[in-house]
Amino acid sequence: MAKKRNKKYTPQQGGVAKKKKVSSQEMQECYLVATKLLRHFELNPNLLEVFTKKQKERLYHIYYITPVIKSEKERTVPRQYIRNINNETYSFIKTNFWGNSENKLTYFEFYTAGLSFLSTIQGMFRENNLFEPGTPQFESASRICEKFDRDKLMNDSFKEVSDYIFYLSRGYSRVNYRMYGHTVDCDKIPDKKCNCGHCFEYRISFRITVQECETKYFSLNNIYRKTFRMFEPADGLYLPKPLTIFQNTIFPKEKEDKHFNMYVQSHVFHRFKERLDLFNPTDHNLLFQYTFTRHIKLVQYDNRDLFACMIAKDCPVGYFTFLIRGDDIIVNTFLPVVGENTPEGKKLQKILSLSKEEIIYLGMDKISFFTGVDFDQIPELKQALIDSDIWPIKLGLDNLEEIEDAPAETDKTMFVKNYFDKREKKQITGASEIQ
Repeated sequence: MAKKRNKKYTPQQGGVAKKKKVSSQEMQECYLVATKLLRHFELNPNLLEVFTKKQKERLYHIYYITPVIKSEKERTVPRQYIRNINNETYSFIKTNFWGNSENKLTYFEFYTAGLSFLSTIQGMFRENNLFEPGTPQFESASRICEKFDRDKLMNDSFKEVSDYIFYLSRGYSRVNYRMYGHTVDCDKIPDKKCNCGHCFEYRISFRITVQECETKYFSLNNIYRKTFRMFEPADGLYLPKPLTIFQNTIFPKEKEDKHFNMYVQSHVFHRFKERLDLFNPTDHNLLFQYTFTRHIKLVQYDNRDLFACMIAKDCPVGYFTFLIRGDDIIVNTFLPVVGENTPEGKKLQKILSLSKEEIIYLGMDKISFFTGVDFDQIPELKQALIDSDIWPIKLGLDNLEEIEDAPAETDKTMFVKNYFDKREKKQITGASEIQ
């Protein structure tokens, strides 16, 4: 496991100097968010009613401002990427709820008014002792503060948002060019609206990081071939690191602490994109990286190991083959699931006896085949796909939001149907001549 990042956000809890005037709109907004937080902690919102007017002015002052996406280092990430990720993330935190969705507390509310309230009441109660023991205010603050640890709460709240930024940034990442990740920090910013020099605002900042590709040459079949090292970029809470896999995943008797380094040839990307032709470049980038990071699945077949490329649970759309050189794994090609060197393809071959040339001729080596053909008109083929465990691909593709719904192509269907009809007639004729 990667080591967790050291926390960089240590803003002063509740120590922010009070602005001269807090607008009634701001107070009302923060108050409503505070009630949602109390419901999240299974507390009665009426606990807020006991605070005095001055205490409320301080408690309901919003000094955490709108979160931002920016590049960790200037001019390392294209502006359009930053703009797109920022817009998508902003929409996400404004429309998705933190905690129990019944409370309707959006991530945006939590990162602004929510953190402002929690930081202030924790600072007033635990650090500055501003509530007199024995008073209703002390009792309410005590019950609220014992329900949370502010820093832990912040870390927990980052998971879903970080996953979303992981998804967005990986869409622009290419293993053979540049990988994008992100870190999370809390910026301390002087308050421009106040001239006292003691007032600050805070802002959750997601910084997009860059990992340039690294290359290495291996001798394969007496030819030196260029490969690219795979990485796990920073993902909010974890530092970036080269991608590895435990050696005992492939060799069970190997020591537990030994790893293989992961490399990939450029050739793989060409085959991958060619065979997964329904996906756009962004989805290609995501699917490739998810295969070797979050959804790695090793399949043993015919005395060899393959990395399965999954689009859903138990639904591979192809397999990556690899070689081992010392402590390095080199991913060297991508096989379509219908190929004879895959578990499902071997079953299909026994049922239909299709050659590699026939598979390519029909277009079965590309996943567009499964959306472009009306299989109900070709019962023999449909049943063969079901019996060989390939049919889940058709169902999986139909359920993917990334692929636009489109009716089967009439010309494509008739082309495949005519081929199987002629093939069947030829088999019948051949059988008659033998008899």
